[in-house]
Amino acid sequence: MARLNVGAQPFVKWQGGKGQHLLILNQALPTDFADIPNVTYIEPFVGGGAMLFHMLQTYPNITRAVINDNNLDLMRVYNTVRDRSAELIVALKRIQKEFLPLNEEKRREYFEQARKQFDQHLTDGIHHASLFLFLNKTSVNGLGQKYHHSQKPVICEEAILQADAKVLHRVTIMCDDYEKTYNEACGNSFFFLDPPYRPAHKAKPGEWGDKEQVRLKKFCDLLNFRHFQWMLTNSDGKAKDPSDDFMDQLYGNYDIQRIWSQQAIVAKPEKREKQSEILVRNFDREILSLRDLRCQQLTLAF
Repeated sequence: MARLNVGAQPFVKWQGGKGQHLLILNQALPTDFADIPNVTYIEPFVGGGAMLFHMLQTYPNITRAVINDNNLDLMRVYNTVRDRSAELIVALKRIQKEFLPLNEEKRREYFEQARKQFDQHLTDGIHHASLFLFLNKTSVNGLGQKYHHSQKPVICEEAILQADAKVLHRVTIMCDDYEKTYNEACGNSFFFLDPPYRPAHKAKPGEWGDKEQVRLKKFCDLLNFRHFQWMLTNSDGKAKDPSDDFMDQLYGNYDIQRIWSQQAIVAKPEKREKQSEILVRNFDREILSLRDLRCQQLTLAF
């Protein structure tokens, strides 16, 4: 049965996605956010876009949005969903029709062949995006590298893609260093920053270590100097080492709160654990607990 009236939501599984935090993040916005005219909403690290789709559907005063990520493959898919969603849906339906009837051995072969095609980077926009989404939906943790058995994976989420395309038509899509998003800010701009989290261990090559975290904080200082409001999430070093106050010292001149979540994407579900993250803002507003927020919603419903 076709899905009806589906709102825009992430079209990919994405590690570190903010879907589980939307209640708290929404409540943590500036008190008067809904009344600010002509807001430009900017996400320098968009990832799966849970917060983006929530904001654009919740606040009609956002008249323009800018998203950025340094993952070129991902941002090519954003462009395809926005500009060529109908063609993408046709391609995904074809893949779904070919893939689902196969037995397990043939599915693995199909997956490996798709991965090889994708890694060659020789495909056009539609084929590239369809392979990206197929690999995301059928791989372990959505990372596209290792096949994950599922009885009937939903490869073509037609209603979601159609809803996303409508929302993305008022979004500028970038693939650059996050600092370049500063050039897109003007007037009533609001930044939501969800960068690569500071690792609990010593940073490996390619990971965001303390040097990158300091650079990002300087970027936040620049936004603050220009009187742009911003909100940032990151890992909480104190969650595993009470003496680790790196982030608390780094953002000591801003409002720092701790929020709790459950890791959404891990290799082994039995290893999922609740852990705190930090929420930093250059404005003040009380943050209710998740339990209080849910109680508040129930009260309003009655």
